[in-house]
Amino acid sequence: MEHHIRLHLTTVAIVVSLGIAVSVITSTAVAARAYQARSKDVVRQNQTITVKGSTRERLQSDRAVWNIGVRGEGKTPQAAFAVLDAAVQRVQQFLKQAGFQDAEIGVCAIDTETQHGQDAKGKPTHEIVGYALTRGFVITTGDVQRVQQSAGRVTELLQDGVLVTSKAPAYYYTKLAQLKIDLMAAASADARARADKIAAATGCRLGTLRDAQMGVLQITRPDSTEVADYGLYDTTTIDKDVTAVVTVTFGIRAD
Repeated sequence: MEHHIRLHLTTVAIVVSLGIAVSVITSTAVAARAYQARSKDVVRQNQTITVKGSTRERLQSDRAVWNIGVRGEGKTPQAAFAVLDAAVQRVQQFLKQAGFQDAEIGVCAIDTETQHGQDAKGKPTHEIVGYALTRGFVITTGDVQRVQQSAGRVTELLQDGVLVTSKAPAYYYTKLAQLKIDLMAAASADARARADKIAAATGCRLGTLRDAQMGVLQITRPDSTEVADYGLYDTTTIDKDVTAVVTVTFGIRAD
């Protein structure tokens, strides 16, 4: 009888142990499936796509800055100044005839250079042989076409004996702040369109925007392909191409 009771208790213990083992295995399997599901969700949530979008716009400069210099030489400061003063008046006359207003013409201070003689070896001596005076003009105007035309004619003053020098005009666009906003919006739209096509081709859909980085503007000559990491600003032409680039990252979801 005692042997029968012990056998019965042993059987009960085995059944209970098996039940616990099955429960543990079942719980582990459920937990594993839940973990795998969560892992897949995390992976899906972390899947992203990064693309670049760009846009280019042709614009015309609305500001020109043009530098002109005149020079007068003489044996004495007075003689040099007389030559310089006549040259200054001739340049001012030229600019007025070209249609520039007084407010557009800036006159710089006079720079004086003392000229020394040279010895037989070509080395400068302490002997003063003359003086050279120079004066600059800075023309700043929104009439960029007038500047372009006048810059091509100013050297005609050389025929009148005026020692004149002319730097190439610099052309600028003064509304870049607003233009940059518009270009970045267009570049972002281009990036979105590119990302949509790539996602669709791989059987996915775009999710939320994760990151967006604006690049520097490239302001170049028309049809130029030149770029620089720090951005470009070409001032040599009236017409310019402005290129904007953005880099955006989207989350993606499988259909």
